[in-house]
Amino acid sequence: MATPNYGMDADMKAKQEGKYDAGLEDEVVEWIGKVSGSAKGSEDVAAWLKDGQVLCKLVNAIKPGAVAKVNTATMPFKQMENITFFMNAAREIGVPESSMFGTPDLYEEKNLGSVMGCIYTFGGVVQVQCPAFKGPHLNKPVHVKAGDVKRASLAAISQTGGLSGTVDKQGVHTHNRALGADLGGAQADAQGLDADLKAKQAAKFDVGLESEVIDWIQQVSGETRPEGTSTHEWLKDGLVLCTLANKIKPGVVKKPNTSKLAFKQMENITFFMTAARDMGVSESSMFGTPDLYEEKNMGSVVDCIYAFGGAVQVSQPGFTGPKLGKATQTGATDKKRAGGVCTDQNEAMQRTMQVDRPTDSGITRGAK
Repeated sequence: MATPNYGMDADMKAKQEGKYDAGLEDEVVEWIGKVSGSAKGSEDVAAWLKDGQVLCKLVNAIKPGAVAKVNTATMPFKQMENITFFMNAAREIGVPESSMFGTPDLYEEKNLGSVMGCIYTFGGVVQVQCPAFKGPHLNKPVHVKAGDVKRASLAAISQTGGLSGTVDKQGVHTHNRALGADLGGAQADAQGLDADLKAKQAAKFDVGLESEVIDWIQQVSGETRPEGTSTHEWLKDGLVLCTLANKIKPGVVKKPNTSKLAFKQMENITFFMTAARDMGVSESSMFGTPDLYEEKNMGSVVDCIYAFGGAVQVSQPGFTGPKLGKATQTGATDKKRAGGVCTDQNEAMQRTMQVDRPTDSGITRGAK
């Protein structure tokens, strides 16, 4: 059963439910069942997918061996690990980061719409990236071009000069970085897919941006990163991030957990992410709990906090503390639509999408 939602969580849940596409869910569920061989039965979709096993079966049916060992234990962290296995495989196959969901979006039912959207995109990417897969199709073929390229290292970056020195027309300069520090080092058990992903993340990790973010967190929160402590170790329990959010918007995290229990520390991370969403950080800039807690993708964590620094300059005019990055405003144009039964993919889009665009039958729900 999902954790009850109150206050801000309840408001977010209501907004998500208002724009949840039940027809898209039906398509996704049907496709997963056909490809994975797992039937949903009478369960709701969240309960069916929560332990991650069905998602791992799905990706292994498309690309055998993509998930080397699926956890069958009922312990929460093992089930969340399965979800992470699926997401890592989806990234490797080609699903863009902007289409990914966070582990709590599924495991805690925070945003099932994001989960369905990710799997729908995954279905389109598979048709392009996995030509050997001849099974049922979901969505239309989705071509994703990777725009990241390895660039030369730059000089150290200060908080005031960091943005102008690291951003150009092509994007943010990346820095060569040895596999270590905040990416967990060359872990003995990082093999195959995990090792490849970790190496790619290390190659494009922006050390200058990390330094800028850490400096800002320390100034705003009043917390100091102990010497010799990595960013991951400092932020892992979520307490510093909760303190940061409360300094910017007092009371936004009502009661951070001080317990050393893993699920309590992960809950703190979720508290921060909920606060960040509330203060204007877009979903495409968010990271998943394992990205920080398990050091799965520290680059994503740093990028999210940087986006948070820009968002608060617009959404929190009462905060007059140090600034990070440039002011960023995210326009939310979604609004609740009347429900309806989706009987045809194209018809449903034309009937419910409130966006002015050509009514081309080739446009699908997966189009962005």
